Amino acid sequence: MQHFRGHDGHIMREVKKLALLFLLLMCIPISSFPLGYIPSGEKISVSLLLKGKSPDNDFESVIIPLKRTGRLFLIEAVIDGEEGNLVFDTGAIGLVLNKTYFRNHTASFKGTAGGVTGSGNQISTTVAARMELSGIRYDKTDADMASLGHIEDRRGVKILGLFGVDLLTSMEIIFDAAHNELRLSKLDNKGNPLGTSGRDFKFDFTEKLEMPGSVMIIKATIAEKELSFCLDTGAEINVVHYSLPKKVLSTIDINKRSNISGSGSGSAKALYGVMYDLQFGKHQFGTMDAAIINLTSMSEAYGCNIDGMLGFDFWQKGVFCINFKKRQISFKAVKGEKE
Repeated sequence: MQHFRGHDGHIMREVKKLALLFLLLMCIPISSFPLGYIPSGEKISVSLLLKGKSPDNDFESVIIPLKRTGRLFLIEAVIDGEEGNLVFDTGAIGLVLNKTYFRNHTASFKGTAGGVTGSGNQISTTVAARMELSGIRYDKTDADMASLGHIEDRRGVKILGLFGVDLLTSMEIIFDAAHNELRLSKLDNKGNPLGTSGRDFKFDFTEKLEMPGSVMIIKATIAEKELSFCLDTGAEINVVHYSLPKKVLSTIDINKRSNISGSGSGSAKALYGVMYDLQFGKHQFGTMDAAIINLTSMSEAYGCNIDGMLGFDFWQKGVFCINFKKRQISFKAVKGEKE
């Protein structure tokens, strides 16, 4: 795996400038999937990417109301005086700004990003002086800029950008998709939450969360085979890798075949269907929509093997608590979901 080196030879500085948009959403109802982006001609070592940006104001815990548009979760925000919505997207590494609204920001060109369907978006880097959302403030936040107009066109809402995982790693988050809530608590040195918001019930189980770089990975099983899944709140459909064993793929009932067009040139073949057999921890997750596609480029970009991505249907199954310092994920099933 190659590292990107700048003209001055300082790898770390250049890699920090290249916290790329790995997951740019193709927001097409039910047939959508997370489209992975990697630098053209280069691979980045995920271990050298940004290590997190903490909020800059004092608080213990807050509840952020989420809006829904289709299968996307939105956070109302104000960035440098511009009001709009951010897509809550843990598949993105950090903050990604829609260049439509931030053209006047000083930006440095990164290159052209390429994904599973070919090259496409041009990526630049900039700094957001101030970002405010539901009582939380981030000052001087490094951000990527890319064209996100396709999300706005398909959803008819103003999208300022993507709110990625590096903006959360100093906290514990409780994501309640059924009630459209995101609850954030700051952590003490031992990783215990300072606030009590959202802790009025017990979780059914707690499992290990792996984080190679800024990627959230869990181990789950299909057909009794343990697999590595990336957790992506911005994915509108679950995705599994096309080369998994037949006994795994046979648990997905295929009902559609098509080519997927990305934001650039080219297309990729995909199969769509319903998955029934995913088990995580003590819970059998039941019926969920899924796509089968080649995820090789995603594994290369992340610097670790992923067998699939878990998106909208997965999050709808219950309440999830993610503690980044303890590297733990807890789950409580929603009413009507059985273990």
